[in-house]
Amino acid sequence: MLEYNWGDRDIRWELEAFGGGTRLTLWHNIDSRFISMGAAGWHICFDVLDRLLSGTPIGRIVGKEAMKFGGWQRLNGEYAQQFGIDVPSSPSKVAQ
Repeated sequence: MLEYNWGDRDIRWELEAFGGGTRLTLWHNIDSRFISMGAAGWHICFDVLDRLLSGTPIGRIVGKEAMKFGGWQRLNGEYAQQFGIDVPSSPSKVAQ
């Protein structure tokens, strides 16, 4: 487990054996108004990591750049639906 504070938010990464592989659990205390945005952003971060590890890197995509990345709006909407919340209407309010 790795746990730290990033800005004013706590983040925890946990690895555990699972079946024939490893499960990664990421815990991040995101303001509930922006939970779908955070989930969409982390989703893109993991996509970037996957591409890097597979030998087809696409470069670093974080913060506001992630919100401009193709697919982010769709992911934000899908996560909002999954979490049972309205899609946040003000992405500019996301803390840096």
